[in-house]
Amino acid sequence: MSRHLPTARTIELDANDTLPLASGPDTAAPASTPRDMSYDTRTGAQVKLAMPVYSTASVAETADQWHLGYLGDITKIWQDFTGKGVKVGVFDDGVQGWHWDLAPNYDAANHLNVDGFVVNGSWDGPYHGTAVAGLIAAARNDRGGVGIAYDAKLSGVSIYTDWEPSYVDGRDFWKAQQAAAHQYDVVNNSWGGGGSSLDTGNSRSNPDSMASMYAKGWAALAEQGRDGLGTISVKSAGNSAADVESEGGDTTRHTINVGAYRQVDGVAASYSNSGAALLLSAPSSDRLSMQGTYLVTTDLLGDDGINWYANLNSGEIDYSKSDYTNGFGGTSASGPIVTGVVSLMLDANDQLGWRDVRTILAQSAKMPIAFDTGPVSYTGFIQGADRTVMMNESQFRLSGEAANVNGGALHYSNDYGYGAVDGYAAVRMAEVWSLFGAAKTSANEVHATVAANVGLVAEGDASAIAVSRQAQSGFLTTPVRYTFEVGDTVDLEHLDLTLNFLNRVTIDDGNGGSSYDSDLTNVQIRVIAPDGTEAFIAQPGTMRGVDGAQEFTFGLAGFQGTESKGTWTLEFATYARTIDQGDQSAVVTSDLTINSLKMDLYGAAPTNDDVYSYTNEFFTMLAIAGESDRAVLSDKNGGNDWINAAAVSTDVVLDLGTTGGASFGGTRAFSIQRGTVIENAVTGDGNDQVTGNAGANKLYGMRGDDKLYGLAGNDTIDGGAGNDWIDGGKGNDILTGGAGNDVFFFDNKGTSGFDRITDFSAGDKLMLTAALRDSNRDGIITFGRDGILNLDKSTRGDKLLLDGVDPDSGLKFAGMENGYYVYVLNTGHVDGLS
Repeated sequence: MSRHLPTARTIELDANDTLPLASGPDTAAPASTPRDMSYDTRTGAQVKLAMPVYSTASVAETADQWHLGYLGDITKIWQDFTGKGVKVGVFDDGVQGWHWDLAPNYDAANHLNVDGFVVNGSWDGPYHGTAVAGLIAAARNDRGGVGIAYDAKLSGVSIYTDWEPSYVDGRDFWKAQQAAAHQYDVVNNSWGGGGSSLDTGNSRSNPDSMASMYAKGWAALAEQGRDGLGTISVKSAGNSAADVESEGGDTTRHTINVGAYRQVDGVAASYSNSGAALLLSAPSSDRLSMQGTYLVTTDLLGDDGINWYANLNSGEIDYSKSDYTNGFGGTSASGPIVTGVVSLMLDANDQLGWRDVRTILAQSAKMPIAFDTGPVSYTGFIQGADRTVMMNESQFRLSGEAANVNGGALHYSNDYGYGAVDGYAAVRMAEVWSLFGAAKTSANEVHATVAANVGLVAEGDASAIAVSRQAQSGFLTTPVRYTFEVGDTVDLEHLDLTLNFLNRVTIDDGNGGSSYDSDLTNVQIRVIAPDGTEAFIAQPGTMRGVDGAQEFTFGLAGFQGTESKGTWTLEFATYARTIDQGDQSAVVTSDLTINSLKMDLYGAAPTNDDVYSYTNEFFTMLAIAGESDRAVLSDKNGGNDWINAAAVSTDVVLDLGTTGGASFGGTRAFSIQRGTVIENAVTGDGNDQVTGNAGANKLYGMRGDDKLYGLAGNDTIDGGAGNDWIDGGKGNDILTGGAGNDVFFFDNKGTSGFDRITDFSAGDKLMLTAALRDSNRDGIITFGRDGILNLDKSTRGDKLLLDGVDPDSGLKFAGMENGYYVYVLNTGHVDGLS
């Protein structure tokens, strides 16, 4: 049987609720704990959803698709971006491309071509790929439901047929991945294994391993796709309630690993794999017996597939809705939700590099539960008995001191990655991302390596017995500590950690027991960066016997915004657990020797050109204990810097002056420290007001009715969509109004410089403090013979160039407003004027 199966589960009813609880049953329910709710195991307090849910009622088809409201204000994004022009490959069991809600977007002409063999992924096979495809790009046609990127183009790639070159368990599967790089912008992968042995045979550092083969394919997608920008690979984390690190071939920096969280309370789904390789999470299902819900998406036509359950608890099928299902879930569903969001991002900006996409997803992700929520459990009648199921193993922590997001570090958790995907914030950030520099791709990625001989031992302790997933919450014994130096300076995005180890497992059954060399079993590992950012790994392992020393490579996603240079720390320990052995139980312990380590650091070259990004989560982060310094923006290294508030949906008032600062939605957000100079800013959807400083500013208003003021520098000002007020101030400025009826203001008394308006058109106004010269007093203002408008009645003073405006037509005086002189385009051509 294939090891790489779809990661979804069909509907699980209370009588047959079989999603994995963990590696074995969880503990019996304590009598005094809260029941039928998720609760913080430290306090007993109920855990509740801590992020806003948005209405999608304006799109009637979405009525049953609750997951869309968890992605930010997605209907507002659809006003601008729908995935149009983006090509998605669905690596799965096939897609029923003629389904009435997929056919408008199904692209059979783009079926995967592997060395001349065309993989026909549109077939009447299992339901899984069809359900996945609907979440990504079901058409908006007033029937059924809507995909997140409902204008993207889909093509199925079947991966379970062993005679096709796209067979997922074939040694040449990487060639199919490589071929996909030349056909697709995004590939969705809702498949995976579970709980591989952590040893040399399964490490991607071993060139002969299957893990290495998968990693080779992911790298080819990133390096060769989209003409070097990189095809984006989205990977469902899996449904084994285990540490995702065990699938070492899928934990590379080239994959976006996606976990799942629940509708009812935002807690990570009980089955979802967790770990330090997760990038983010998305909404999906959970057990009905634990208040879980499922997702609505396309199903095989007619009676085939999962079908629609009229009553989820009874299992009664409503065949009148059988072309759709309300019973899909698992990380197989959370993965394509992220694929849909990425498709919208690429619609908004097709010049994003694959590394840009990862960074934007990390920076825009939000916390679905409160930051200080501890480990979470759920007690209830589950799988035929009263049980306590461990849900979240740990709480969010701050990660990446130099991330510069919402005034400081990011949040990260092994249960969620950087948090819940926010489609609204991700797309708004993607749209403006190219303002900040060149695309980040494989071609300009920085790589440094450090290696060290460790030679330390963590001895087993039979008294440190972990119950259920307890070991994933933190060390059970005092860990062994080893420090080492990194001399290279890299602005980190990802780490790979390779350990060479010898793990001696002892099984004590009270009758002498046994001992042997094993894979990485019963171990805990923590890596700590110089700024305190950490990654924690907990591996129960498989107790597989091996021959002597082994090695394994882990992928660590939580180091965005961390600077590499300085003292790093490796901590490791082992724990004990009980197993059933025949008619009696036994205790398993491990003696772990770390012989050596190698750490590969990936990211960008350091720069003094900083981007300070803000989202709607700013005030949530500011309220965290010890984070009050987020209220002061301090830049100490110079450079050419940006404030990026494109993802802030409320009105932004921003003053870039050295005593300035910002408010969001009428509430003071941050001040700019005296001596700090920020040159550039971009805002979002609100009616914003941005004032520059004495430098050469770039100011972008994007949407809303904005007021943008330059001061003394040579500025570039773009109002974006909306009816904007634009004042370049002093200096020689480039001004763009964008869509809408815009006002360009000039203090034309010898102070405004030589300015250029790139898009002055009907509906726009020039508003001036002094009247323009009208030599014959006919109300028509003409340009000089060089096509330049003199603003201050002087050939040497303030001047204006209006791109695309016919100088012979001129402007006309339109009266006074608020004491200012108003001029608009003269729509009637006047001959002979100069």
